Amino acid sequence: MANTTLFPSTQWFQALAQRMDQDEAGYRELGPLECTMVVQVEAPTGTELYEVGFEGFKARSVRKLASVAEAAPEHFVLEASLDTWREMIENTRANAGPDLTHTLNYLTFPDEPMRVTGPDQLEVDAFYRYNQSLQRFFNGAADVPTAFAP
Repeated sequence: MANTTLFPSTQWFQALAQRMDQDEAGYRELGPLECTMVVQVEAPTGTELYEVGFEGFKARSVRKLASVAEAAPEHFVLEASLDTWREMIENTRANAGPDLTHTLNYLTFPDEPMRVTGPDQLEVDAFYRYNQSLQRFFNGAADVPTAFAP
């Protein structure tokens, strides 16, 4: 596929970070973010981990991790299968934003099909504290033509 970005990849998360930079006013309405998110993708080929560090109104860093132990000490992990990520991203692209059953809040509420974990409850709470901004970050997927890893 021409002009597509592979999910999961650092390039895909960097594309969302670029969209965040272009929408600073929208993030300012929600307030600054001060958290580190680790996205865990369970694929048939194994687990992939990507860390996105947020500071203020920017994604200050994006990197691939070999293990959760490499993550910043204060972080939460957003875990889901590749199929769940794919469905969420495709729904976001098809609707120029997620429908109500494909939001982070909906997908994580029952711990299935997405789950939020962390080293302690304070870090898990960061996901809920910044949920609207994190949702806005993932809404950027509507503008990122995406191919999916096998």
